Amino acid sequence: MAWLKKTRLLLVKKSAWALIEAVICCNRVTVSGGEAVAALKKENLPLVYIFWHRHILFVMHQFRNIGARPLISLSSDGELVAAVAGEFGMSPIRGSSSKGGARAFLHMARCVQQERAEVLITADGPKGPAGKVKEGAVQLAAKTGACVIPVSWSASRVKVLEKSWDRFMIPLPFGRIRFAYGEPLRVGPELSPAGLQQAMNMMAEKLDALQRQVQAVDRPA
Repeated sequence: MAWLKKTRLLLVKKSAWALIEAVICCNRVTVSGGEAVAALKKENLPLVYIFWHRHILFVMHQFRNIGARPLISLSSDGELVAAVAGEFGMSPIRGSSSKGGARAFLHMARCVQQERAEVLITADGPKGPAGKVKEGAVQLAAKTGACVIPVSWSASRVKVLEKSWDRFMIPLPFGRIRFAYGEPLRVGPELSPAGLQQAMNMMAEKLDALQRQVQAVDRPA
């Protein structure tokens, strides 16, 4: 029944939000690279943030309560993620390349250009392949002239879901979390097929390099 589904979703999203908050509050968090982002915001430039899907949990927390607009798929899993994102003060944009993509793309473009909202995109999409940048983020940057900001994080105590397609990461309490903004990237307005692929490869390289940087967090022996 509809009311039972809604009640279950309410309980799950509230529980997930409380658990994430509790775990992260028990960690020491450091953030780097924010100066360049702050300078871009001061100039009121449009910004799009990209990250690997495996990092979505802490990214949601980092961008909480500022009206960020994450792109989240229309799948049943996406419904839960969107509900949890809402608990963190976000306004999700729903859609993916397989469903609702065109409408979601136009919505994101409007948010970036007109609202100067902070749009968040999982670069490898909701289903992967892991570590492969999809076209959406590149096309959005080309259409809107937005700066693309790679973001990543790592933790000294973390649970990796080895059987998930993206090796999803969950921070554990009583450790250290390092979050980093990468160097802003620009994409030209006219993209040939070769230029599109080159931009996708560049974004993947930047995300992987940033991930290696944050993984320099000392781990307990």
